[in-house]
Amino acid sequence: MRCDTCGKRELVEIRMTVAGEELMFRRCGKCESQGWEGAGGSLTLSHVLDRARAH
Repeated sequence: MRCDTCGKRELVEIRMTVAGEELMFRRCGKCESQGWEGAGGSLTLSHVLDRARAH
């Protein structure tokens, strides 16, 4: 995987299941770009927090 912002090849990746949905958090140690992805592609932080909130 490569950072979309600076091109660095090594990213921190954390995979987790939130409310039954497989998610991945990625962060670049060089430019600090970060983002969330699900099965359908990029996700907003609001989406992730809504899924994580106890109902």
